[in-house]
Amino acid sequence: MRERVTLILGPEAASQIDPSALKVRPSGQEVAVGPLRSAVVRQHRLTLTLDELPADLGGILRGVEAVRLRWASEAVYDSLEPFCSRTSPGLWVSLTALTGDWRPLLAFTHANIGGRPSLVFYQLIDNLLPFTSWAERQFCRESDTVCHKLLQSFDAVSLDISFDSSDDNLLRVAAHGALKEQEEELTVSASGNRRTEIGIFTKDEPPNIGPFEMGLGGFLTVVGEHKEPSPTLFAFPSRHRLSGASFSSAFLSPTGLHPTLQLNLSTDTLPAEKALAATGDVECKPYAHLTLPKAVFADRYQLQDELLLASKNLTALRHSSRPVDLEAPEYATKTWGSTVLLELAPPAPRTGKPWSAQVPLHVRYLRPTATGYADVQVPYPAVFWACSSPSQDALPNFANNPFDRLHVGYDSLFDLDRTTFWHVSPVVAAGVGDVDRLVNSLTVPTLGKGAEAVVRLGTTAVVCLGFAWVLRGVVGSLSGKRRGG
Repeated sequence: MRERVTLILGPEAASQIDPSALKVRPSGQEVAVGPLRSAVVRQHRLTLTLDELPADLGGILRGVEAVRLRWASEAVYDSLEPFCSRTSPGLWVSLTALTGDWRPLLAFTHANIGGRPSLVFYQLIDNLLPFTSWAERQFCRESDTVCHKLLQSFDAVSLDISFDSSDDNLLRVAAHGALKEQEEELTVSASGNRRTEIGIFTKDEPPNIGPFEMGLGGFLTVVGEHKEPSPTLFAFPSRHRLSGASFSSAFLSPTGLHPTLQLNLSTDTLPAEKALAATGDVECKPYAHLTLPKAVFADRYQLQDELLLASKNLTALRHSSRPVDLEAPEYATKTWGSTVLLELAPPAPRTGKPWSAQVPLHVRYLRPTATGYADVQVPYPAVFWACSSPSQDALPNFANNPFDRLHVGYDSLFDLDRTTFWHVSPVVAAGVGDVDRLVNSLTVPTLGKGAEAVVRLGTTAVVCLGFAWVLRGVVGSLSGKRRGG
């Protein structure tokens, strides 16, 4: 098992980080820096072999080609590069089976996701307490106090777990927290049960840094192997970057069964676009990737209407997951929901001012409720600028990025070797919904409980009356023919 702990400090910490500020405790199992006055983002990354996993979990993974789990918190938070990629809040599980017997994995993930060999499941989950409790029991030795403390105080806002049989049969786990203010000594503890590498960095710019690259400077150490941290300065191409912009989303009133989701963006420009364009033929376009629960869907046929798209500041529907039954009620829909990738259309000419786009959606009929209304939770979309270049000369080599993140749901819809994603940070507008949650609540009208009996009786009566009217017409027509004959 290998562990890597990375701390990214804010730019204000650059003058506070020097060799004398870092200390390796006499135990050799703890590194301290500070005291500091800086914002910090912390990432923990573990790499495990199948033999290091619990026997039942290792056996399950030996029967699949790939499993990927990613979770994003619904809390509002800030981050720093390179840990800035965004997905819709909630839990994603994707599975590609190697054998036909993949049902044990469903019990492991509690995912009811159908009967195909390649599967995707999504659920809006606000915390991972059941998972961290299970992980503590399964992975933490009784003597490993660092492991127990880490999982008991788990406060990450993003978690990735991936296994790929073509990637040396390794299970990789990565989690990072929100940007936090640090005003005292910063410590990182390590366990003697695994090799732990610790990196403490601030953003920096090495000489000759490229337009697709970002740089970090700081110190590296391997706990138990190095007596003193080693200074380092390096640059690497980063697939995910911060755009410097923000957005909020909300449903326009009234909502009803055909709500409109409005995206309010803080600017219609990407500041980095000019620098990227100077390197060659680089084109940047804004997108929104929506994750919709099965109660809500987008009509892909409606989103092919160019006049409608233009009126909503949309360019095109670039992807819609299938199948999406446009008529079925929510309780008869077997899939978990759907995803939609929309290209947005900022106003021309671009002036740097705020702007908005609107996404027409539809709600399925829900089960009757006592009040005649039901609440549906719709997670915030991921909004970003995708910049790509057809030129071979301008292609970044993302393989050189030690923090690269793949399989975020929408990246596979682009050319991965040619695209960088500049993320627009989600915020909650004042007076709209819960200020701490990146989730929009949609109040949907339903049939009241008890009213279904009246509806059935009324439907039966209408059908009977209609049948009697048709029968009367047929009998009258036949009688007229007999008299005429």
